[in-house]
Amino acid sequence: MNRAVYTVTLNPSIDVTIWTDGLDADAVNHVVREEREAGGKGINVSRVLHSFGVDNLCIALAGEENRHEFARFLQHDELRFDILEVDGAVRENLTLRYADKTVKINRRGQSLSQILLGALMAYLGVRVHPGDVVVFAGSLPENLAVQDYIELILCAKGAGALVALDTDCLSLEDYGRIKPWLIKPNIHELQHIVGKPLTKDTAANEAGVLLAVGVEQVLLTLGADGMVLLSEKETVVADAPKVQVKSTVGAGDSALAGFIVGFVKGHPTAECVRLASACGTACAQQDCTGVATKDTANACLPSITVK
Repeated sequence: MNRAVYTVTLNPSIDVTIWTDGLDADAVNHVVREEREAGGKGINVSRVLHSFGVDNLCIALAGEENRHEFARFLQHDELRFDILEVDGAVRENLTLRYADKTVKINRRGQSLSQILLGALMAYLGVRVHPGDVVVFAGSLPENLAVQDYIELILCAKGAGALVALDTDCLSLEDYGRIKPWLIKPNIHELQHIVGKPLTKDTAANEAGVLLAVGVEQVLLTLGADGMVLLSEKETVVADAPKVQVKSTVGAGDSALAGFIVGFVKGHPTAECVRLASACGTACAQQDCTGVATKDTANACLPSITVK
């Protein structure tokens, strides 16, 4: 089946990474190097998909004040994209790096009016076809209610899409209403959903409550402890190789994209999880806010085992 893939990023950013000669609160710290790029979970997923040759459309909101700069970053990455212009500006998020220290500062996002929300729902209703994969990822515009977000997701699902979610704003009840094809929580996000402290040994069992409310698959990422894919049919565990972790920014996005790459290429579930683990591992070894690529993920694949 020829599936189209869409990523939806409602609260994107321009990510500014600054390497400094120190992070001392009582001294003047100097910038050694600086990089700027488009950021957002959905955009990161699109980048990885593109690297693997999976055609996809990146749908994003962008404030009118700096939308052209934002679009230039997407063009530089050779992504296909549609931008819905909103008031204000795309937020700039800061990452400060010094030696093995990282400080992240995320600004508040832009706003989305009810009129533009309706336009986006109509856009998805016309564009998406049965069997397509639609990824909703990242945080929400500050004025968008969770219930409105759910209605947007259900619009895509109502068009027959397989919905993949990677966000920290939904509750167990919300997931029960949406019944998505796939969600990708980390252990901290899963704790928020189930409402109790978790460890790497208890997390997989607790994730079963999501299957009970109708989530089809849960791709639970556990950092250095690998990942687990749970569904009603099977459980697949991937062990992460021991590597030097330089930055975990984008690792979860890379893992989600890796799973989708395997799925749209028709691979068995175990191979999809293996590719997801390879993408997450490859991303974690980068000293920046970048994501996995086909080459870096393939280099990790031989060291990934699944069962």
